[in-house]
Amino acid sequence: MPSVVAHAAAPAAGSERLGQLPSVVAHAAAPETTRAAQVPGPAAPPAPASAPAGVDFSTQVRPILEARCRPCHFTGGQMYDRLPFDSAATIVALREKLFTRVKDEHDRRTIREFLAQHPANVTGAPRRPDRS
Repeated sequence: MPSVVAHAAAPAAGSERLGQLPSVVAHAAAPETTRAAQVPGPAAPPAPASAPAGVDFSTQVRPILEARCRPCHFTGGQMYDRLPFDSAATIVALREKLFTRVKDEHDRRTIREFLAQHPANVTGAPRRPDRS
């Protein structure tokens, strides 16, 4: 047989006067077998935050480089044959050496985030960009 549990309700407006007590609300408590099933267990781990979208070379990194390194490192420039900055592979190979020209911290952060998506090779030596 379920037991009855009483809870004091919040005092009604104006019941602060002497002699008035808050009303009592009664409800049937769940039987013990059901209550045990309702006892919370260990907290579930929080849902993983959605992974931030990756930094895109073409739309986010390349415009930074074009603004700072054009005309020399882009088509027709004197450095293009050795270090083409329109190639993501070149940027991954050079890593933060690019920062000799890129001084803006927001731009550097964008490039660092792009580089974090592309870890350096094991030897640490720059890789020759694939020009195919």
